[in-house]
Amino acid sequence: MDTFLGRTNLIIFNAPNPDQPTGMKHFIDVRYLVQQAKNILKSGSPTPVFGMSSLEKLALGLRESSQNSKTTTITKVGKDETLAFWQSDMIKVTKWFTYFDEFQLLPFQLRIQMIKGIWRVWSRLNRLATSMKARRQQICEDNMMMIDLKEESVVFHLSKTQIDLSWQSNYNVEQLKLFGYRYLDEKTELLIQEIINLEPSDVELSYMLCQLCFYYLGKRFQGVLQEIADRLLEVLSNNLHDYYMNQMGCSKYSGRIAGLMKINNQIQKGIYERRAKAELMKIFDVFFVEYSDPEMFVDA
Repeated sequence: MDTFLGRTNLIIFNAPNPDQPTGMKHFIDVRYLVQQAKNILKSGSPTPVFGMSSLEKLALGLRESSQNSKTTTITKVGKDETLAFWQSDMIKVTKWFTYFDEFQLLPFQLRIQMIKGIWRVWSRLNRLATSMKARRQQICEDNMMMIDLKEESVVFHLSKTQIDLSWQSNYNVEQLKLFGYRYLDEKTELLIQEIINLEPSDVELSYMLCQLCFYYLGKRFQGVLQEIADRLLEVLSNNLHDYYMNQMGCSKYSGRIAGLMKINNQIQKGIYERRAKAELMKIFDVFFVEYSDPEMFVDA
């Protein structure tokens, strides 16, 4: 049957009958994440910064967001760990954007909408960059990833860590691979190595993060948000040009930009590939969780 239909037996015999009701959904309230983001945006950046470009301020914010002295190794990622990662990501991305003056001048509700739209995309590259820095400092080894939480950093092995998805799916990790699902992108290790080889500065990393987020934001929402994203990215592009010319004394930096964008393009490609797989899993009702704000988890 699986050869004839082009689908594995697992998918054939687990696909829900559209005429029969599926199991109960588990509701996860993430309104606390949005409220934390709102509180941070209202407070503004932790320390007023003067005499720096917007991109340099973002680079400063990036350095200040990763100052944990304690590192813990974990061997399992389940619901508690995932929720902790989400909370850390939302807080970090929101605090980071408070260093961006042009972003802070936007209407409050628009800023919240943008944060909700890009926080998961931002975290993808930020985690790669955090792991890159940890490997440089020999805090973690090859095939390991580091994530900064509020009071400590956690390190886990990319292939040996137990991934517990029982809180959101009746399928285990191995079964979900038949749908093309991976907890981490298959190219995670390759991307970390590419970032290590490129050795981007905090200014360059800040530009990469913004370019990835604003490009994604424009493609996803179009219209007004695309215009705003393009305008903000133009400001940062000019800042990056000044950084290369005046601080680095480098007038020919096109090859450098190409290297940065190559990494971003691979991340973007991975996002769109996961989107197609997510549509397949939605058809077969693979995950039984519902979120209070589903738009926050598009392309998650």
